[in-house]
Amino acid sequence: MKSIATIAALLLAAAAAMAAEPAPPINIIFSADNASCAAWTKSAGNKLIRQQYEMWARGFVSGHNYANPAQQVKVGAFPGGDDLYKYFDQYCRDNPQHTVVAAAIQLVEQLAAPAPAAKPAPARKQPAKAPASVPAK
Repeated sequence: MKSIATIAALLLAAAAAMAAEPAPPINIIFSADNASCAAWTKSAGNKLIRQQYEMWARGFVSGHNYANPAQQVKVGAFPGGDDLYKYFDQYCRDNPQHTVVAAAIQLVEQLAAPAPAAKPAPARKQPAKAPASVPAK
């Protein structure tokens, strides 16, 4: 039952962090035992745990893309492996009281690009006018 209490605490912490922002609340369901920046920092050197965070983050971004077709994180734009770990490391150094969820939200906001606007159909060219006939002499 410890994991249920931990998850509930994480959800409350994530909700509290997001409540300070003017955006509407987002219901986050995180399956790891601890999503705090402290837990992330403690996972340094443990590739297996960091890969679990990465898989969660990829699922989070996929869910974002599914729910926001006009604001997609493009394939290949989301960092993986060491690049993602470096991002989370820096975020957690700068924001030790936050969670990995908050780091993922910020990363998605940085990477999400508006869907390209539909290009208007090219204008139809008007047929060239025939030259005026030259009057006969």
